Amino acid sequence: MYKKIGTIIIIISALAAACSSPRHSAAPDSRYRRQPIREVTEEQLKSDAMLIDAVALVESGHTQEALDLYGRLTATDPACAAAWYGMGQLLLQRGWTDSAQVCAQRAVDLNASNLWYLLSLAQVQQARADAKGLIATWQRVVDLKPEVPEYYYELSNAYVADKDINGAVDALNRLEKRIGVTEPVSLQKQRLWVAAGKMDKAMKEVESLADALPAAKRYNAILAEMNMQQQRYSKAKRYYDRILAEDPDDPYIHIQLAEYYKALNRPADADTEMIAAFRNPALDSKTKLQILGQFYTSEEFYTSRKETTFRLMDLAMAQCSDSAEFAAFYGHVLFMQEKYADAAHWFEVALARDSSVYDVWELLLVSLDGSGDTTARLDGYARRAEALFPMHTLPHFLLARNAVIASRYEEAIEPLEQAMKWGFTKGYLEAECHALMAEACYRTGRYDRAWKAFEECLKLRPDDMSTLNNYAYYLAEQHLELEKALAMSRRTIDAEPDNANSLDTYAWILHLMGRDAEALPHMQKAVKLDPKSDTLRRHLDIIKESLK
Repeated sequence: MYKKIGTIIIIISALAAACSSPRHSAAPDSRYRRQPIREVTEEQLKSDAMLIDAVALVESGHTQEALDLYGRLTATDPACAAAWYGMGQLLLQRGWTDSAQVCAQRAVDLNASNLWYLLSLAQVQQARADAKGLIATWQRVVDLKPEVPEYYYELSNAYVADKDINGAVDALNRLEKRIGVTEPVSLQKQRLWVAAGKMDKAMKEVESLADALPAAKRYNAILAEMNMQQQRYSKAKRYYDRILAEDPDDPYIHIQLAEYYKALNRPADADTEMIAAFRNPALDSKTKLQILGQFYTSEEFYTSRKETTFRLMDLAMAQCSDSAEFAAFYGHVLFMQEKYADAAHWFEVALARDSSVYDVWELLLVSLDGSGDTTARLDGYARRAEALFPMHTLPHFLLARNAVIASRYEEAIEPLEQAMKWGFTKGYLEAECHALMAEACYRTGRYDRAWKAFEECLKLRPDDMSTLNNYAYYLAEQHLELEKALAMSRRTIDAEPDNANSLDTYAWILHLMGRDAEALPHMQKAVKLDPKSDTLRRHLDIIKESLK
């Protein structure tokens, strides 16, 4: 309670004079001169008491009662500026900006030298988007308190709201005359001129700043960038050269020069500058990789400029303090170069740090497969990926395919069943899995499943010559549907007349059908194409023997 009363007394002590009579300002007295005793009328005492009560009501949250009291006070004492000010503040809080404007303006009219009244009026004018009124008010504030820099900024912003850039800059010029050339003021003026499209004036602001602070090279960088935007390349180059002469070890000046040469369509010079920047250990690897992604398009990165971009990538990774952070990206770059063994190493590094991203697993598996690795290493990663991401096909497929290659046919069936259980995204590896299932089932004596798998594969790829050849040969081996087998085999030799395996299948089916004379030329051609095959020579001998 005592604290609140103290606060009210402080507020009233600052405002009470506004309700005193007479209503004109007296000349300031010397602090050493005895102050005259001010006579206070009974009416003035009542006004002061009402003002104290109104402030107390505001402090306690009873704003409606305070508003009513301020209204009575202005009615009985219309010259009380503090009452008009208080009422205006409450009306503004309620969003009644027109009424608040009347009150705030009345307070200022009664006491034009009161800073708080002027600030209140500016607040109301801001809410009403009264740009011209706001300019006039902030002008009065600046005149009243010329030593406060913030008020010049407010005056400048008021001019901006009125779309008067010249006025906005003039306000800042007045501040600059008081405090000298400073970065905040000069850069604010530069931004204003840029917004107005007056680039020459914007550059002059930065040039004056560069002259005032010659040790700060960033102003030369700003000037260079502004000239680059205006395609004034020769002038931009002069500022870049100043920075380079001041600090040749700054990696960013080389990046800026790379941008400069790129704009001039001099890619070799741009590459030289980028390499110089990337060789600098002061530029961290994360920044280098970000620059790579911004400076080069995807087409440039992987095609037209790949010799340089891959070299820059190598430089970035060579100095990388935490290679795992960028390992997946670097692995992808190597993968695009078909450096599969190297790419696989970096994908392994990435997965050791974070094994939750399937795309990295897939790239690792494809890289290992692309490098010719069909060993336990590939199987091990495929099993881990299969366990973590059972809904993806590739790990299942690779496990099954490697098992078939190693003649572990029984082992191939389970991962293929898993792949078929989870389904195939947009048919990815679906036909291949059915072909593998057909092979594994046939080799393990599951003939009915094998025929079904062959049929499923041919539904998806009716012109898959390898599947047609295998299906035909296996039917012939079991002496089943020889006419169907012959028709499928005929399609393969028509499509691939110099394929020794296809010719062998076709000739062998004809032999099984007792048509050795027709089979002989096809078998002879097959042996001629692949003379080292024991199977083909044996089949040829059998056919010749049958013709005797």
